[in-house]
Amino acid sequence: MATQTAGVAKKLGKKIARERVARELTQERLAELLGVEQETISRFERGLTLPPLPRLIQLADVFELPLEVLLRGTTNRAADEAADIADMLAKLSDSDRDLIRRWVTEMCERLSRKR
Repeated sequence: MATQTAGVAKKLGKKIARERVARELTQERLAELLGVEQETISRFERGLTLPPLPRLIQLADVFELPLEVLLRGTTNRAADEAADIADMLAKLSDSDRDLIRRWVTEMCERLSRKR
């Protein structure tokens, strides 16, 4: 894979993984939805294989995203930050995620009352 293509594949792979995790899908479940093997999803996410156009369209549909957002990502900083936070939360236990959600909700309520 050429260097430029490899860079695109890596970036797209990270985006696919981020969207999958944000929707609480396993690689196996996403593979089922797309009608492919789990290893195919793994290869996409690791940037080893670029998904063909029909598969990209399927991915965008499953993630309920415009294809352009899947391919280009977002220029919305808040959305990027939310995706980064989702990645971090995915690594936590359910109870820790619940604790964080409650804390964030409380802080947002407090801060919105200050305005």
